[in-house]
Amino acid sequence: MASIVQLGVWLCVLGFVLAQDQDQYFGSKGSDATFHRCHVGGFARVPCGDPAISSTDCEALNCCFEQQCYYANEVTVHCLRDGLFMVVASRAATLPLLDLDSIYLLEGPSGCGPIRASPAFAVFQFPVGACGTTVRVEDDYLIYENKLTSSYEVGVGPLGSITRDSVFELSFQCRYSGSTVVSLVAEVNTVPPPLPVAAPGPLRIELRLASGQCDSKGCSDAVVYSDYYRDADYPVTKVLREPVYVEVRILERTDPNLVLLLEHCWATSTSSPLSLPQWSLLVDGCPFHDDRYQTTLVPVDGSSGLHFPATTSGSL
Repeated sequence: MASIVQLGVWLCVLGFVLAQDQDQYFGSKGSDATFHRCHVGGFARVPCGDPAISSTDCEALNCCFEQQCYYANEVTVHCLRDGLFMVVASRAATLPLLDLDSIYLLEGPSGCGPIRASPAFAVFQFPVGACGTTVRVEDDYLIYENKLTSSYEVGVGPLGSITRDSVFELSFQCRYSGSTVVSLVAEVNTVPPPLPVAAPGPLRIELRLASGQCDSKGCSDAVVYSDYYRDADYPVTKVLREPVYVEVRILERTDPNLVLLLEHCWATSTSSPLSLPQWSLLVDGCPFHDDRYQTTLVPVDGSSGLHFPATTSGSL
């Protein structure tokens, strides 16, 4: 077990237990003696501290000593030197007895559970930054705080509601001194990039209309495809037989082995691609031969400014 911080780590346990006074109701088995926090059966005892710990050091940890150091019949919190919370909860910490299956940390019942559980004790051990722990800076200290809470069942009857479970809530914190500065030298070695792998995955494809003006006869395609309509420009109005310049491209692409092939392109009279009627522009990658005004494929070369012009875009 990790050593317990005794100097340099401040532990503050804040909480309340809504239960009746244990000393009035718990007695030793077979006697009327007042209940004692260290009356824990041998088989139920949870070791506290190092195996060779002395009785003086054991009591300093708020534990009990009888031939060995063990946790008492209460809830004990320790801050460990390696940045861990150690919380040991006894079933006999409340009256009625605490239901150990109902206690949980700030992360909730479905979060961090105990690392060890028995009918008498539940042991939680977790990093100070985990399980819903909150952290804040106060003067020269880092304060990590969490909470142990129990749930309870309420029975509802014709005369009202009643519960026989203890209501338990304990806030606890660890304070670590932050005034010590430690120098750390780290060397980072880069690794070569992984080999390319052929695998299925999502592709982002964009279809957009070019808005470049071809005012002179014989102007180049680069002029037409120098600018594009934006979202605010739609819907775009064209008269019959006025050419429409379309570009289809792969977005965010870095693999030169990807090739874009336009297999079937069509136009509709609405914004829905499934609406009717439909006018085919490309069929099997070629202009639709039954169209009197066939689509013209525009080759894309290096003047487009694209990284991979031969396979990234297709223009109509």
